[in-house]
Amino acid sequence: GVVTVGDEILVAASRKPARVTGIVTMDGDLDEAIAGQSVTITLTDEIDVSRGDLLCAADDAAIGRFKTSDDATALLLEV
Repeated sequence: GVVTVGDEILVAASRKPARVTGIVTMDGDLDEAIAGQSVTITLTDEIDVSRGDLLCAADDAAIGRFKTSDDATALLLEV
């Protein structure tokens, strides 16, 4: 999976949407992150997101029924 600054995402547990405003690493800011990278994602809205929470595209049609990343196009990030 990939996340890019400007993406509309949805936090699976709360089903709350937000826009990605930044992707931060120890080495500086990035425009994009891929699965497996250790990053901090900043969002437009203050949402309760914890390490291991599932983030997905806000327009993912399967959002109402998924419980794992196998159930929808999703990106699991350490946040």
